[in-house]
Amino acid sequence: MTKSIANSPGELKSTQKHSRAQILAMLCLFATSVSTNAAPSGQLNLYVDRETKQVFTEPGANRVKLGTFEPASEELTKSDNNQAPTKLEVGNKGLVVTSGNGDFATSLGGRIHADSTTHMNDELEKRSNGDPVEAVSGTELRRARLALKGKFNRDFTYTIEGDWGGNSVSMKDVLMTYRAKPKLEITVGNQKHAVSMEVQESSNDIMFNERSLLTALTLPHFDRAMGVNVKTMGQNWSFQSGIYGDAISASGDGADEGGGFGARGTFAPINEAGKLLHIGANVGLRKANDNNNMSNSKTPRLRYETTNMSDFYLSDTGSIVGFEEIQLTGLELAAMKGRFSAQAEWGQANIKRDGGSDLRFDAQYLQLAWTLTGEARNYKGSDGEFKMLKPRNNFDLSQNHWGAWELALRLDEVDLKDEEIEGGSQQRISLNLNWYLNPNLRILFGYSRAYDLDDGPLIQPGGNEADNVDVISLRTQMAL
Repeated sequence: MTKSIANSPGELKSTQKHSRAQILAMLCLFATSVSTNAAPSGQLNLYVDRETKQVFTEPGANRVKLGTFEPASEELTKSDNNQAPTKLEVGNKGLVVTSGNGDFATSLGGRIHADSTTHMNDELEKRSNGDPVEAVSGTELRRARLALKGKFNRDFTYTIEGDWGGNSVSMKDVLMTYRAKPKLEITVGNQKHAVSMEVQESSNDIMFNERSLLTALTLPHFDRAMGVNVKTMGQNWSFQSGIYGDAISASGDGADEGGGFGARGTFAPINEAGKLLHIGANVGLRKANDNNNMSNSKTPRLRYETTNMSDFYLSDTGSIVGFEEIQLTGLELAAMKGRFSAQAEWGQANIKRDGGSDLRFDAQYLQLAWTLTGEARNYKGSDGEFKMLKPRNNFDLSQNHWGAWELALRLDEVDLKDEEIEGGSQQRISLNLNWYLNPNLRILFGYSRAYDLDDGPLIQPGGNEADNVDVISLRTQMAL
């Protein structure tokens, strides 16, 4: 029996409105469900009637052979309307929208850090003039960030992050990255300098409420700045280097802005689940602007504030006259075995001055961690840094699950004394008990004591050196 694709001339006319390519595609798909002995296996002979223009699969009177056809693949016949739909997800990373082909994606997330701090033994006075000084204790919204991140044209990513912490607005990471190869990234925009393991680690991931005393050397002048950073990495190693200008806003005060450089390399000869040995080194350079001011119009000085809101500095060089540039050198070491981990850094800052001798300041820290519930910390070799601990079981009272608990101890010290600069020296011990309820929520209970303070800017009433200043802190953190 002869098989006809078009049942009537009327139906034939409607098919003539389609392009020849569409007709052939439909015919080829039809061929997959029709058997014939006239063509090789998997192929189909097609014939068209001269008068009715109907198409047949067998020869006959007044029919002309169109040719022998192979079935078209599903990929060739799929229309744009049949592509994979856009994907919308809400999860640990916030709200994520991904295009059907995966080349484009956008995520909306952020973080909230709500802090409460209390100081003790902090009723001091300034060494310079005897004015009374007391730390500010209380509560604050330390960080309230909204982050828009995404991918476009497959190889490009971006981040736009604003911070409303402290009831003021500032921009954090505002950058674009091109992944030139699987092991090469080029980043342009406002970003951290490539220095220090602790600086590179996110505030979401560090184990303590405040960063170590090493940041008296690093963060004042090696935090975020506009620049270009090139990074290459593997599963167990990373190297990045960048050239940076100044902050997002102009800060030259009528003079040319300053600039900086940073480079950091890491290697983890042991990097297995629950086992780690990490070594790293970094260098940095930042020049003052033509008015001898630093990045973000900061005064050229080194100091450490006990908490973000305390306005209380036990170590402070004051403004350094003739400040030209600061050179930073750092070494890193970290190790982990199961629930135990250790991390240490040493840093040295050398300052060149116009009209004065060079200065050298040192700082270091050692921190130890023990996960009481048995989880191992997360380490990413391609970044050379630790990420936030993930609980094995999320907090759920109905299942008698209590999340993860972590005990952390840190010893750190800084020396800001050299030549005529009396910025003081101090040592500190910090103890934290951290509760990870789930991958997005944790609570940090912290205690620290600053001791062995010497030649600092603050003294006890009566003239004795300040000593044993205690800080109790509590943070509730949510991060997406």
